[in-house]
Amino acid sequence: MRTVLTILLSVMIFSAYGQEKSFSISGNIELDKGNLLVLTQRLDKIDTLAQSVITNRQFAINGNLDEAVVAHLVIEGYAGGFIMILEPGAEYTATLTREGNGDIRGGKLQTIYNEYQEIVANSNAESHTLNKKASEAVAQKHFKTAKELQTKASKVQQAALAKINNIIRKNADNILAAYLQTAGSERIMELEPLKQIYARLSEKAQATAPGKILAARIADLEKVGIAATAPDFTLATPDGEEISLYSVKGKLKIIDFWASWCGPCRMENPNMVKLYNDFKDKGLAIVSVSLDERKAPWVQAIKKDGMSWTHVSSLKGWKCDVVKQYNIDAVPSIIVLDENNRILAKNIRAEKLRAFVTEYLK
Repeated sequence: MRTVLTILLSVMIFSAYGQEKSFSISGNIELDKGNLLVLTQRLDKIDTLAQSVITNRQFAINGNLDEAVVAHLVIEGYAGGFIMILEPGAEYTATLTREGNGDIRGGKLQTIYNEYQEIVANSNAESHTLNKKASEAVAQKHFKTAKELQTKASKVQQAALAKINNIIRKNADNILAAYLQTAGSERIMELEPLKQIYARLSEKAQATAPGKILAARIADLEKVGIAATAPDFTLATPDGEEISLYSVKGKLKIIDFWASWCGPCRMENPNMVKLYNDFKDKGLAIVSVSLDERKAPWVQAIKKDGMSWTHVSSLKGWKCDVVKQYNIDAVPSIIVLDENNRILAKNIRAEKLRAFVTEYLK
């Protein structure tokens, strides 16, 4: 009897535990067929939480969760998607459109997220209307009216910001606040602003996926920040020779991330050629890392632009491990190192780069 009761109790506990972790999303979408995925970004990967086949513009998704996450509803094979805050034990309904508009309802945090989106949408629409009227007033030389309208638009934005800050304060310890405070931070390449964003997160918010992702990004940027020792790497030259960064010696060393297809890079190359020719005998070395994917245009550009220094590439474009390692998000990108491979400066070009090299090597 005791054994039977133990088994029944175990089953009841297991069922309650499973029910607590389950979630469901059902609704309609402006698409006749396809596959709808529920994704979330973890620290080191993208997880697929669940998926559903779209049939007659309808879908029904079921899955399990251990904790609340920022989820991305994505149609397989299509760009874009729909952001939502997904909680274990919650049921959601969604209406998704081709224009990328999503009306997703259900769950405590999603309800608050919808409130946030409404605040942003309303304030943007109202301030846009006011600013448009202000521009029209300026065109008619009604400058006093224009100033009044601009002041109103500013107050609309300030009121919206106050409401958003209130939402963040009330949800300071959960994933919603972490997501709202870190959204867009992936486009920031400077360390200090990112550190300031992270410092504003509560301890519990820092422990959420958005908090951990931001912390990892800060750590990665610190590895290639000013005064850090540049990580070594090894890539192939056009001739197939494997060359490491550290094997290239110089009193001052420039890592130049570029590509043959990059117009600004090609426009900058004459300055780099002149700089190299003027200072190579004084200890300047250059290692150009190409983001090309085809060898022929890469080699042709080197020859045509007269760049007679060290050139390497993985021929993997933006997927190159070195590009990811150095957090390069645009070309041209310049990193200046001393003879011990310590980073002295980043993203200085033309006259500023020449002035820096002149001062350092004089």
